[in-house]
Amino acid sequence: MDKVNSNKDKSTIVQNVTKNLRKAILNGTLKKGDRLIQEEWADRLEVSRMPIREALTQLQMEGLVEMVPHKGAIVTPITREDIEEIYHTRSLLEGLAAEKSLPFLTGEDKEILKGILLEMEKLQLTDVTNEHYIHLNASFHETLRKGCPWPRVQKMVETLGISPIAPNLLIDYYPQTQKEHRMIYEAALRGDPAELRAAVEYHILRTKNNLIAYMELLNTKK
Repeated sequence: MDKVNSNKDKSTIVQNVTKNLRKAILNGTLKKGDRLIQEEWADRLEVSRMPIREALTQLQMEGLVEMVPHKGAIVTPITREDIEEIYHTRSLLEGLAAEKSLPFLTGEDKEILKGILLEMEKLQLTDVTNEHYIHLNASFHETLRKGCPWPRVQKMVETLGISPIAPNLLIDYYPQTQKEHRMIYEAALRGDPAELRAAVEYHILRTKNNLIAYMELLNTKK
């Protein structure tokens, strides 16, 4: 087997392991505080420990596990209540930040937004491109609110962040997500702060609802 195919197969194994572990956490098979023991999952998924370790690194980035000294990976699942709180709060704060930012966005800022938007619209979202999409999405939102003169609002939005699990879970909603990003961009071009705020709030709340629907679907398939 050549090196390219070998690397591709390894990547596919890691992606499948990550999906299995993520599903076990989100549907409640693995509970909060459970230890995720590498040897057990390697045996269960019939893989070596290496893809388990790589999957745990990804899940740690997603906030679904915490690496604790002398204990290993501890499950820290995100609940429906967590999603409700984080996304509802973020919709209000980021909508406000975008509204306040708009008068200060330059023509260059809007060109940057357009470039990011076009790149996202061309991107085929897959496990391989997911990380690049997360970066583009974060850049789009950061550029949109960069002009906000209220530093406390900016800081609170940054603290809440954007959940890196959302693109992976909501791949079926990707076309709708890009339509919403275009609505946000067009509101910014028109220079209407109220329209922009409404578009940002709608986008974030719609993501919240889809995440909750996905988690409920997982629970019905346990």
